[in-house]
Amino acid sequence: MYVYIDESGDLGFSEKSSRFFIVAYMILDHPFEISKVMKRLLKKLHERKEYARRCNELKYSNSKHAVRQIVLEKICKCNIKIGFVVLDKAKVKPELKEKPTLLYNYVIVNHVMKNILPELTSSDKLYIIVDKSLRRINEEAFNKYAINKASWLMTIQWRQTEQIKLSNIEVRHENSQRNPCLQAVDFLAGACFHKYEHDNDCYYKIFEDKVTHFNYLWK
Repeated sequence: MYVYIDESGDLGFSEKSSRFFIVAYMILDHPFEISKVMKRLLKKLHERKEYARRCNELKYSNSKHAVRQIVLEKICKCNIKIGFVVLDKAKVKPELKEKPTLLYNYVIVNHVMKNILPELTSSDKLYIIVDKSLRRINEEAFNKYAINKASWLMTIQWRQTEQIKLSNIEVRHENSQRNPCLQAVDFLAGACFHKYEHDNDCYYKIFEDKVTHFNYLWK
C-alpha cells in the first residue's frame, strides 16, 4: 500500500495565519495510474497553453479554476481512496501551540496510522511518502515518530499481532517535482483547504465520494 501525504495551511497562530491546517492523504496500491494521468495532463495543459511551461509540476496554488477542476476530475476517476485530517486551530490547546513540531507530527501521523493500519496484514508493505520539504533533522524525527506511533497502536492500544510488521513500514521524503502522486495529493489538500478556510466546497464536491477517512480536530 502506498500513502501519499501533503498539507495545506500553516501551523502559525498569529493574526495572519490560516484558520485551518489540512492534511490530505491518498491511498493506492499502484502509483503508476496516477503518475501516468498527471504526466499526460501536464503535457496537454502545456500544449494548450493553459499552464505555464516554466512550471514543470502541477501545483494547486499555481492553477486557475479550470485547471483545478480538470485535475481533480481526472484524479477522482482513478482507483484511489482519500483521507483528510482537518485541524481547527482555534481548538488547539495552549500548551500545544508552543510545540509546533510535536503538533505537526501528531496531526499528520496519528489519524493516518489509525485509519490505514487496520487494513493491513503481516505480509503487507506500507510506503508513506511525504513532500521533501522538511529539514533533515526534522525528517528523521518525523520518521521515528511515525514508526513509534505504529508500534504503540498495534502493541499497546490494539494488542494485535497479525497486523503489518514494523519492518515493512517505510517512510520516504520525496521531491514533488519528480513525483506526480505528490502533485495529485497537493490538489486534494488545496481543495479541502478551500472548503474550510474559504467556506467554498466547489472543488471538494468533485471527489467527495472518494473520501473514505475523515477526522476533524478537535470537536
